Amino acid sequence: MEFSLNQISQATGGTIVRADGPTDLPLRIVTDSREATSDTVFWALHGSTHDGHTFVKAAFENGATACIVSSTWVSQQNGETSGLLIEIPDTLQALADLAAWNRQRWPVHVIGITGSFGKTTTREIIYAVLSQKFETLRSPKNFNNQFGVPLTLLQLGSHHDVAVVELGASACGEIRRLAQIAQPDTGIITGTGFAHAAQFGGYKAVIRAKGELAEAIPGRGLLLLCGDEESAEAHVTRAVCRVIRVGTGSSHESVNNLIATEVVQAGAKLQVTIAESVFEVTASGRHFARSVLFAVAVARDLGMTDEEIQLGLNSFVPVAGRCEIRQFQNCTVIDDCYNSSPEAMQAAIAVLAGQETSGQRILITGDMLLLGEHAADCHRNVGITTAASGIDHIFALGRSAEDVVAGAVESGFDPEHARAHVNLDELLEQLKTVVSDGDVILVKGSRATHMEQVVDWLKNQSIASTDDDQTFTREVSTESI
Repeated sequence: MEFSLNQISQATGGTIVRADGPTDLPLRIVTDSREATSDTVFWALHGSTHDGHTFVKAAFENGATACIVSSTWVSQQNGETSGLLIEIPDTLQALADLAAWNRQRWPVHVIGITGSFGKTTTREIIYAVLSQKFETLRSPKNFNNQFGVPLTLLQLGSHHDVAVVELGASACGEIRRLAQIAQPDTGIITGTGFAHAAQFGGYKAVIRAKGELAEAIPGRGLLLLCGDEESAEAHVTRAVCRVIRVGTGSSHESVNNLIATEVVQAGAKLQVTIAESVFEVTASGRHFARSVLFAVAVARDLGMTDEEIQLGLNSFVPVAGRCEIRQFQNCTVIDDCYNSSPEAMQAAIAVLAGQETSGQRILITGDMLLLGEHAADCHRNVGITTAASGIDHIFALGRSAEDVVAGAVESGFDPEHARAHVNLDELLEQLKTVVSDGDVILVKGSRATHMEQVVDWLKNQSIASTDDDQTFTREVSTESI
């Protein structure tokens, strides 16, 4: 979308400074000065690592028509700044104000998605389904915070019917603020877990934070929850709208409105049976059934037929780094490196355990971060689950690696096959002595652990073994994490 300086000023309460030309021409908004051109306005945002005001001069040099800047910054320039400006007390708040203004302009059905896990996959599956019938906008990449949500909503235009917006948070109150901008008609809370519990101040605080979305849905709207979770009831009590519970657990059938009576992994396809309808999607892992249930519920509520829903599911492409099964020359790698949580880890281990293979099943896991006081227990549970799943080897990396190994060994896992490492190079040296043709390897960890380096190493080793007719012997350069 494009906005004139007059529109930006009107929506944000900003003041146009040094206007020596037209202010009603449509301009694209950019937040990277390198993308500035004559048809853009550069928005200077103050982030955690960079202050966009540092790049105002560069933006003008690159051709920007105008820059959105803070009053504080203007006062510090002592009148030395040239160029067309819009002066605003807080540029981040102004971005939110413009996004909220733009959202109100169009009769778009907004779907807000939050949760401790599964947000992105649920977003992508819903987008794939709804796009069969509606002109649909979705959050790009990981645009789910105070910067990303407004930037997503600024893309809304008259041609859109639906917007699927991911809402993330690291503290209580953030979902509420994002929902005030997005004004969702439908809310989805994918689930509540221990992920980021340390940031929120404990698991109960995570439940309260995610439940802010329930409060934001208007009476005419719809809230979707996983009824298999005990925390769902806490969200129900805060809602004033219709509530639909989905689930796969038989113990909660009495409260769930949409139930997967059967979930079957058939090769690369996941089949989810709901009453008389069978839905199929390309996905590896029973845990993806929850996302399918949410998509079916949303689509049906918007008037789509089951046939249209299946056409949408056919177009879904699995998200990279989320239980993505990658076939290398000598092994199969389950790439689940995008992020990790206790719930996601348990689901990924189940995927590994369910893989047919002539070789070994190997788990390579990095730390699950931001678990606070629950960290030790959660990592021990990884080891306990692995020991019970018929997996052959564990390689654990990070500060909590010993907890993973302890949980496994105490549960009867062969201590010779459970290794804890604090250094990636050491892990890879050990891995070279274990991996062989036909193995299936799960690689998973929180994003900050950079477990994708392990996947890259496995890929390179596989290529090397093919080129040199030897198995996993070539050295590669890696960095410690």
